[in-house]
This record gives sequence, C-alpha cells and structure tokens, in this order.
Amino acid sequence: MVVQAVEAGVAEADDLDWKQALPPEVEKKRLEFAKDVAAMANTRGGLIVHGVREKNERAVGLTGVPNGERDRQALRSFANRYVRPLVDGLRIEALDGEDGAPGLIVVFVPPSPDAPHVIGEKNEMGVPYRYGTDTNWMSEGQLERAYRDRFTRRGDDRAALSALIDGLRPEIDLLKGVWVAVAARPVAPLALLSGRPEREQVTATVVKAEELVNEVFGKSQGRVPVLNELLPRGAILNPRNGLRRWVIRSNHSSVDPRELVDGAIVELHHDGSVAVAMGMSTFLRGRVSGVVDARPVPVRLVDAAIAETIALVSTHVRELGGVGTILTSASVLWDYGPVQPIRPLMAIDNRMIGGTRDSRYSPVEEARGVRHLLAVEASFSADDDVAALRGVARQLADDLSQQFGMRGSSIPE
Repeated sequence: MVVQAVEAGVAEADDLDWKQALPPEVEKKRLEFAKDVAAMANTRGGLIVHGVREKNERAVGLTGVPNGERDRQALRSFANRYVRPLVDGLRIEALDGEDGAPGLIVVFVPPSPDAPHVIGEKNEMGVPYRYGTDTNWMSEGQLERAYRDRFTRRGDDRAALSALIDGLRPEIDLLKGVWVAVAARPVAPLALLSGRPEREQVTATVVKAEELVNEVFGKSQGRVPVLNELLPRGAILNPRNGLRRWVIRSNHSSVDPRELVDGAIVELHHDGSVAVAMGMSTFLRGRVSGVVDARPVPVRLVDAAIAETIALVSTHVRELGGVGTILTSASVLWDYGPVQPIRPLMAIDNRMIGGTRDSRYSPVEEARGVRHLLAVEASFSADDDVAALRGVARQLADDLSQQFGMRGSSIPE
C-alpha cells in the first residue's frame, strides 16, 4: 500500500504524514515527533510513515529507515515521555521491503478517547491538533471543548456497556434464578484491516480462552469451569450469526423462537465487544439455610464466571488485532419486577448441607443479605499479561463480593 501511495504521489493530509528519516537524538526533534503523535490523537488519528521522501507535501520516493526493535522502541519512548495522557492503542510497526527494497516504520495513531493530549515537560506544555497538513496549537476555547468532549465520551462508554447487557436481558430466563452478566468493549478502534471474523475463528477464540483462564484463575484453586458446564460442545463448534456479532447459546439446537436461554449466552461482536450471561441455577439444588425465600448467589461460581469472561474478552480482542484499553462491567441479574416479591440475595459458599430431600446451602459466614447489587467496572489493556488479567478479574469479583460485606473474592492474587 505504501509503495502504491508513493507511485501515485499521494499528498499528506490531516491523517497522513510522510517522514523521510527518523527523529535524531536531539531533544527538539524528539519533541516534534511527540507533537505529531499528540496532534493526530487529538484530531481523528492517522498514519506517520518514516522512510518516504516528500516534495510539496506529496510522496516522491522511498528512502527507507532502520526499523529494528530498538528503533521502534525509541519512538515509543519519545511518545511515552512527552505525551500526557499516554496515547492508548498507539502502534509502531516495521514494514520490510521485498527484493532489497528499503524498510519503513509506520506509526498508527488512533483517534483517542482520552483527548486532549498535552505535550511537553514541566512548565512548557501545549495541546497540538492537525489542521490539514499543518499542526497547530489549541486555543483556550478549543481546549475547553476538547475536555468537554472527553467527559461526554466517558458517559457514552458506560452507556454502551449498559446497552450490551440490556441486549441480553430479553434472551435469558431471569425467573430461573441469578445470572452473572459481563460486558466489555475496546475503547480504541480495531486495526485498520480487521474485518468480520469467520465461524472457525470464533470457535478457536473460545477454545483459547478456556486454556487462558486456567492461568488467570489457577488450576489449584478448585475453579468450576462454569462456561464449559453451561455451553454444549456443539454450540461452541457452531456459533450462529447475529447482528454484526456471533452468538453462542446453551440451547443452540432449539427451533422455538420463544424459548429463552436457560444456561449461558455469549455474544462476540465484530468490533471486539463481548457480552456474556451465565445462569447460576444450573449448579444449585436446594435452599439457603436459615434464610426464607433468599436468592442464593454462589460467590465462587461468580468469581469463576468473571475470570472466564475476562479471558474470553482478552482473547477475542487480540484475535481481531485490537489494541489499547478495554472497558468492562460485571453485574448480577435476577427478576425483581412487580410480579415477583423482592427477595434478598444471599452469598453462599457452594457447599450443600443435608440430604437430597432437604438440601441446604450454608451462607458465607461473614456475608449479609442484600436487596440490590451495583454493577462494577474496570479497565485493562488488550495486550496485558496473565497477572494483569488476573488483577482485573479479581477487582471486579472483589467489588461484587464486598457488597455482601465479604472481604473479597476467591480469585488468587
């Protein structure tokens, strides 16, 4: 694509900047690179291509640049040092030429949800933006509007997560007990060339996530594989088409459009978003000891469900080439409408007491019954390692458990 653009003499624009060489080890030039990155992030994103000579702002030839790991890391360190907040989803890629052609470095700058980005150090700072092929500095009025837009985006992000979970409610049978619902979506856009995943890719994503969650949660912790128990293998091997998403339902073989999902539903959206709901009633047979008409919440199963979904989200976004921050929300759903009496939620420890004719679950000793659980939120990066994924899963699970008065979840540190 770059070769074709050079041959066609493509002109620079607000989202394209040709650079003949890498910035030298000079403070002013390093700052200039950071300024270019911040300006694109503050506008609508774009590409900075190093190794292309331009004349009158049009590409005229390939010069090539060193594009090894150290060269790319130097560019990243310049951006990380001078740009605040960091530009999430910034990608710095090497393009190697064919048949001895010179190599290039391409910097992909996403339109940033964290804009405005400031560059500089100490008392010398400014907020750049792209205006055509020029980089200008924001005025006070433009800066005020940029911050207002950032706060609006934050509200939009939360609304989008809520919409993902609300989209699951009509599909699941809330009369059958408590459900764990988790939604997630990447903040930065997916890579420019990503598209609709194929059915086989979706199946492979679920299988990889099953392997990853063993590392996230830890096999020695006695985790119940909730999603594996609820989703038949046939459903995982045969996800169904949905509106810009693939859908996996526990009752995938049903032909009755009125039949609600009674086990689990997974939605893997083409834009990297994920929505999952898992029913806890499948695992429970009995009542809560000492509590009349309580809705039991098996907290260890909730912990496992959250860890599994975080592993699934991470795998799905990575498989689609996504980068940057992923926002996620977890909640407990149950029927509490006017028809059904409001019953307290009680955290139980999954251990059944007594025989099958009078089965009872023991509440967690330190827990209290609650009538309402707030949804909890967290964020993580698409390229986080296992320890970081475990940390975000634990944060979500802890925030739910603590609403019962418990110290925390069963997800290990």
